[in-house]
Amino acid sequence: MQKKNRIGRKLIALLYLFFSIIVILLLVGSYLAHSNEVDGIYKERVERISSIAASLLDGDFVKELRALTDSEDFQELHREAVAKDDPEILNDCLREKGLYDRYVQSTELLRNLQERAGVEYLYVQNVGKEDAVYLLDPSESVLNLGFHEKNADELADVITNVRLPATVTQSEYGWLCTCAELVHASDGSVPAVVCADLDMNQIIKRRHEFAFVMFILSVAVLLGAAVGGSFYIRKVVSDPITRLAREAGAFGQAEDEETLKAQVITLPEKRDDEIWDLYADIQKMQQGIIQYMDNLKVVTEEKERIGTELNIANQIQASMLPNMFPAFPDRQEFDIYAKMKPAKMVAGDFYDFFLIDDDHLGIVMADVSGKGIPASLFMMMAKIVISNFALPGSSPHEILEEANERICRNNDAEMFVTVWLGILTISTGHIVAANAGHEYPVVQNIDGTYELMKDKHGFVIGGMDGVRYRDYEFVLQPGQTVFLYTDGVPEATRMDNEQFGTGRLLEALNRRPHAELKEMIQHVQQEVDDFVGDAEQFDDITMLALRYRG
Repeated sequence: MQKKNRIGRKLIALLYLFFSIIVILLLVGSYLAHSNEVDGIYKERVERISSIAASLLDGDFVKELRALTDSEDFQELHREAVAKDDPEILNDCLREKGLYDRYVQSTELLRNLQERAGVEYLYVQNVGKEDAVYLLDPSESVLNLGFHEKNADELADVITNVRLPATVTQSEYGWLCTCAELVHASDGSVPAVVCADLDMNQIIKRRHEFAFVMFILSVAVLLGAAVGGSFYIRKVVSDPITRLAREAGAFGQAEDEETLKAQVITLPEKRDDEIWDLYADIQKMQQGIIQYMDNLKVVTEEKERIGTELNIANQIQASMLPNMFPAFPDRQEFDIYAKMKPAKMVAGDFYDFFLIDDDHLGIVMADVSGKGIPASLFMMMAKIVISNFALPGSSPHEILEEANERICRNNDAEMFVTVWLGILTISTGHIVAANAGHEYPVVQNIDGTYELMKDKHGFVIGGMDGVRYRDYEFVLQPGQTVFLYTDGVPEATRMDNEQFGTGRLLEALNRRPHAELKEMIQHVQQEVDDFVGDAEQFDDITMLALRYRG
């Protein structure tokens, strides 16, 4: 199901909640403020009436009246008068005590004050800890004299002779504004309190009706504001964002560049708000994506072209190295095999072997400084130069010296190459070799074990003009093997930066000392790969093995 205007609905809900809270707070605040103000007027009125009544009453008479009502004899007469509904019983008691005339005068005083002030009740009570005893009540007959009523909570402080301020409360008589003022006798005692009750039922009713009307009006205003705000937010916020989401979502779903350019969003009418800025930023981003795709297309085409050229260079380089095995199928006196694994598309290592004459085989293992295309170009030049100087009768040191002179002459790139060069006399197994800074060769002993032949190194080819090299000799017996390699084998490094080393190389060779040459080189390569694991190959790996058969 499609959802529309989700942001608009959230904004309307948020605004409606916000304004609802504000309106409720205003309603409650204004209601309480108005109630407090109105209640204050009536409280002041009740306090004034109770204060006037307390000042007009004879405190000593009230004290005598209280003493009378507290006596057991009066309580007995009161129960009898109430039972017989005969007020004269109490009137006779008052006459007997000489209190009747003052009782009538005090009652009349309270009645007149009650009628003039417009209060609902005005009476005098003797307040005890648990109940209150009526002393003067103009609204009732004399039978109310001495009537016990459970003490109201709001009169509790009167017990400790503290004046009870006016309060608005709801009781069994409805809403009343009540105040209790202390009545003082001449000796300073407080025999009773005079209470004034003002009827607040109509006032509270009108207050509630006003609050209800204000609530209805507020709800109507909120609903109107919600409808208007919803329309405004949809027009200004929700609809533009929906359009932006639709157009932005369609961008990129194209099969050609022209269609993609047509999907760039169009800016709406200029407005000074964040939504228009968002349109502009997304348009700029889409245009940047198109520009990036154009650039990427150019870069990809260039990369494919370079990759094609590198592939051709790799094929050319591979074709320059002997790669057909067996290399000399008609020569049974020796066997030879070599393999190169470049670190990049093209390599800087190279190997070579060639017949100088019918009885002499030239063997070369070399490693150019650097990697990649520059190293491969330098490698091909070095290979050609070395092979050109490998003439019949030439010794390895002479070939290296002449090759060094030729390479140093035009070596503006200041590159160099390490070379091991050996010449095998096929009829005898005698090898004359020279080392121009290359790795030690590995030679198999008579007992079949392999070990390093630590020959004397000369300086690298191309490093310095005028370098001299020294030959050394050794003899291969039938079945013995010479193993040559570049530094990519011992320096192969795994993830923890530990190198393969020449020790592991010798262990790998000695595990299969009499294996066929191809199997031997593949075994060493597998040992290197297992050791390196997931680490990236850092350098070219080149190996060559020669076995003399006699």
